Amino acid sequence: MSDTESVLGDGVFQEPDDFYKPEDPPSFDTYERKPELVRASEPSKITLRLVGKSPLWGHLLWNASKVTANYLDLHGSSLLTNKTVLELGAGAGLPSFIAAIHDAKKVVITDYPEADLIANIDYNVDKYARESHVESKERERFRVAGYIWGNDTEQLCKILPEGSDGYDLIILSDVIFNHSEHAKLLATCWNCLSRRNSDSKVFVVFTPHRARLFHRDLQFFEDATQLGFKVEKLFEEKWWPMFEEEEDTKDLRSMVYGYFLRF
Repeated sequence: MSDTESVLGDGVFQEPDDFYKPEDPPSFDTYERKPELVRASEPSKITLRLVGKSPLWGHLLWNASKVTANYLDLHGSSLLTNKTVLELGAGAGLPSFIAAIHDAKKVVITDYPEADLIANIDYNVDKYARESHVESKERERFRVAGYIWGNDTEQLCKILPEGSDGYDLIILSDVIFNHSEHAKLLATCWNCLSRRNSDSKVFVVFTPHRARLFHRDLQFFEDATQLGFKVEKLFEEKWWPMFEEEEDTKDLRSMVYGYFLRF
């Protein structure tokens, strides 16, 4: 037996049994609407598929997403009905489905152009459309697109109905923890928000998941002001921390904050 055969035979170059770990399978989570907000023929809950473990955090249904959905559901007639809606960094897209329930004219759901993320949003849109009993009409309401913040917004604006100069509502739900991306996010919002509609808004909801960097989260609103947006704080709600970290920062990491940006 040659030396090479001996080495291979001893298994030196064989991977251990657990070397190829299976990918985490998708999971499901259900958002239940407040009963007093559910009108006849509307769904009382929305079940969404989440991707398996993702470095882009699409495998979680965030507290901020649920708070965003709650607020939009409560104010749907003024914020959503017959409006054009764009969600950036949507994950599973929960707030966008609330927009559809309230008869938004067009709902564009975007996230980073990673195949599994976009395919998962498409899955959720198809599922929602099928369950609506008017599948073709509902599917036409939506557009799913991969988009990198700060890139050219021409393709996003081409999706708009004829005559629209921009989106009436842009949703940013728990995305401003990406501090290095603030300028890109703001540029996209600046270029995509309707100027013709004097009541167009960017709706920003977030949790300070890293308490020591809370000031960096808030810098987003300072940067927005410097760019030319008017900033309005809407609410703060206490939920629960999504990650186990220092006990002494638990209260701050439980908070969810909401803001509007306007021209």
